[in-house]
Amino acid sequence: MVLDISDIYAEIKNIAAKYENIQKVMLFGSRARGDNREKSDIDIAVFPKECPFEQEAAFWLEIEDIDTLLKFDIAVINEDTERELIENIERDGVLLYGQDQKKV
Repeated sequence: MVLDISDIYAEIKNIAAKYENIQKVMLFGSRARGDNREKSDIDIAVFPKECPFEQEAAFWLEIEDIDTLLKFDIAVINEDTERELIENIERDGVLLYGQDQKKV
């Protein structure tokens, strides 16, 4: 059964909670701004603490396994990430997992 969008967000939150090295996960892009189309991809930003690549890869695989026809675009945010992207995410993003969690 293909999940609806609120169930997809809940599943992302549940997956992130299994990884102690993930500080927060934010929805960004058109879905966060509310100007998405029905088939728009789901842009998520992952803010890890020190996170081994194997754990990042495991997280990506679990996200990709979510039962949806929508595409995921996952950005891992670290010290090499462009400042403009981080500012856009922080300004327009919706927190799916982490501190000060807001409902989606």
